[in-house]
Amino acid sequence: MAGEYPSVVSEAPFPKDRFTVELDRATVTCPAGHTAAIIPARGGGGKASFRPWCAACPLRSSCTASRRGRTIAIHPQEAVLQRARAAQRDPGWQDRYRTDRPTVERKISHFTRRAWGGRNARTRGLARITTDLVARAGALNWARLAVLGLDHDPAGWVLRTT
Repeated sequence: MAGEYPSVVSEAPFPKDRFTVELDRATVTCPAGHTAAIIPARGGGGKASFRPWCAACPLRSSCTASRRGRTIAIHPQEAVLQRARAAQRDPGWQDRYRTDRPTVERKISHFTRRAWGGRNARTRGLARITTDLVARAGALNWARLAVLGLDHDPAGWVLRTT
């Protein structure tokens, strides 16, 4: 029938966390058990290519649609990213994130609201734009600290208690 396209059902490829990245050994192991060496790249990080194994791999359709096989990119700060991802799996971390995220997003919204020029610069020139952004961020931070109860007395900065 004219104008109709066949439905293509494809599963998303395995996410990177399904692969075992061993930075101390400079290897990456795929879900099918194949291990590839990390080839260093300029600026740190690197790539691990599973091209030799993908052609005959039974998990290929779930892993990649590339003719060249699956490649995993290794970030220069991969160790830090792995620790952060592991921490994010903790239910306590997720609860704190759900608590803080609305506040942070509200502050970003306040930062970009129209009264300050929205997402556009109100001035011309990098130095003036930077000064404007720093002043805007400072004003919002001071307002937030005041709401949280920060006060100044002769002894210095203190948090008000009720």
